[in-house]
Amino acid sequence: MNRSFKSAGMLLLVAGLLPVGSRAWAQAPGPVTAPAAAAQAEVQTDVLSGFKREEMEDRRQEIVVDNMKFSNDGQKTKFLAIYVPYQERLMNNLKQRKKLLDDYNNEQQNGVISDAEATKILNANLILDRNRVIAESNYLHQLKSVMPMEQALRAYQIDERLNAFYLNDILSTIHLAK
Repeated sequence: MNRSFKSAGMLLLVAGLLPVGSRAWAQAPGPVTAPAAAAQAEVQTDVLSGFKREEMEDRRQEIVVDNMKFSNDGQKTKFLAIYVPYQERLMNNLKQRKKLLDDYNNEQQNGVISDAEATKILNANLILDRNRVIAESNYLHQLKSVMPMEQALRAYQIDERLNAFYLNDILSTIHLAK
């Protein structure tokens, strides 16, 4: 896929985390419906404005908490008791994925890599995917006890957008295998 198309697609994917003012340049001309305007105004933290991946890692919890709609401080505290251990597992998984991509980048020569190395990388990647899905499933199951599932879905969506931003950053320089 052409890098500019990939970058444009990623920008659209995470655009939901940008405040309305930052996205004005990306909107098509024409009337904005009330639901669309409300949805755009929902997320208050500007994740992409000058952020680098490392800064996003450092502020991930703050970004998620700022964009959740907690009914009270008690709910926020209960959420954080579940989210912090999940976030640690998730960041460990993402860092392992980055190391795996770095290993691939070191092994390949303009996208050419041995079958044995490709198999090793694919198997490691599948294990990381499985571990991430298990961590997400456990996290979402635990959230049932502290918030409505609609709100848990919001937490999941925010995290998925942050994950997409993270993965776009680490994947952007990787050559595709031939």
